[in-house]
Parts: sequence; structure tokens; C-alpha cells
Amino acid sequence: MDFYTSYKKIQWANKHITDIHAMLLAFGNLPNSYTLWIDHDAETGQNVLCVDLRQDLFPCANIALTVGDALHNLRSALDYMYYQSVLACDGLPSDYTRFPIFEERKKVESWLKSALEKWQISAEIFFLIIDTIKPYAAGNPLLFALRQMNDRDKHQLFIPVLESMILLDVRLEDDKGIQVGKTGYYTDASFRIRLMDANGKKVTVKDKGHASPAIVFGPATLFNSEPVIVALSRIAVEVTNTIEAFEMLGLELPTFDDLPDL
Repeated sequence: MDFYTSYKKIQWANKHITDIHAMLLAFGNLPNSYTLWIDHDAETGQNVLCVDLRQDLFPCANIALTVGDALHNLRSALDYMYYQSVLACDGLPSDYTRFPIFEERKKVESWLKSALEKWQISAEIFFLIIDTIKPYAAGNPLLFALRQMNDRDKHQLFIPVLESMILLDVRLEDDKGIQVGKTGYYTDASFRIRLMDANGKKVTVKDKGHASPAIVFGPATLFNSEPVIVALSRIAVEVTNTIEAFEMLGLELPTFDDLPDL
């Protein structure tokens, strides 16, 4: 038997990640979510395509809540796995039974030694965790980030930072009605794009196209400036790898009927 409940938690986390992507696309497709305009410098003849966002329409709170839900499910997937492993070792779980993730290796070792002395885990589990999975900051930064961010989300929302946008199907024209520039652009955090091939021309935005915003984690996280969806997906892969490593031990896992009553 595999760690069914853990994999279900990962599935829910991946659904939340997909939901974040859908919210970003929905915002970009709102007819009034952003405007494009041309900043023309009469002296130099330079044209800059500028993007103005409707921050009041951006689903910041919903995205922050969904990020927290994804983190919670990924953390729970590890805890479910560890809990089942304790039962498979004929150990007695307690209210503190959870997958150990700490900042330092010695704290992980101390936790596991205590569990080993209480017959909650086997020696194979001890060495798998401490030597292979390495759930501490220097050994496995993705799992450590999961623990740190999940703990923080219990007290404070992760507010995403809207850093850039991908603009598609844009149409710019000069005063003769001839298309200039490109149909697609990628903005940086300034939301200003220099139109290199439009010097000296009077440029007009004929079609603003549609947009796909990109959000990143802020400086207070271990994923500073990394796209939110990318970071969460990386953690989900690492959690999956951890559970698969436990499966290789071939533990005789309990069924639902074997679990203790609450």
C-alpha cells in the first residue's frame, strides 16, 4: 500500500497552484484590468510603452489565501506519511507526531533519536531521514522553506508581489496606420518598455491585447523574487520525492480500518 492520503494532499496542493495560475489569467483578461499608453519624448523622439494596472482589481487576498492552502497541504502530506510510518513500526503516535524539519541537522537528529528510543520509528527510517532526505536548512532548503513558510502562514498572509506581465496580441501603429513594434512584450517591474524601432514616430495603441501577470515572493521569504507558481511547484516535487523514498522502505502500512479512533 502506498501513502494514499499523502498523495491526495499533494494533489490538492497542485490544484491550488493551478488555481493561482487561473486567477492570474482571469485578471489579465479583464477588460479594465490594465491600460497601455505611449510616453513620447519630443526632444529625443523616443517612445516608451507604459502599463498601468488596476491594483484594486488584482485578487491579492485570494491568491495569498490559496498560497497558504497549498503550503498547508504539502506540509500535511509529510505529516500524514510520518504518522503512518510510526503506526507501521507498531509505535504509538502522540499529539507531537509530525515529520521533523528543523533549521539544524543536530535538532533533526535529536528528534529522531527520541522517536527511535520510544520505538516509534525503525533504524531504517532514522537513517533515511537524516542521511538521504536531510530535512534541515543546509541539507534540504526546499523542505526547510516549506516548514518556515507554513509556520508563518498561520499568523500572516503571504502577500504576492506583482512584478511583471506578459502582453500578447498588442497592436501599435504610427500616424500612417502602419504597425510598429511587436505583438508581444514582457515587462519588468517598471512596467515600461522602450520601443527601439519607433524612434521619431508618433505611436498609438490600437489594441492592448491581453495580459498574463507574474507574481513573486517578497524579500521576507527564502524564495525572494522567485515566481510563486515555480517555487510552490518545486516544493511539491520535493515532497513527492520524499514520500517516494519512504515507499522504497517497503513498510507494511496500516489501512483506514487500522487507524486509531479519534
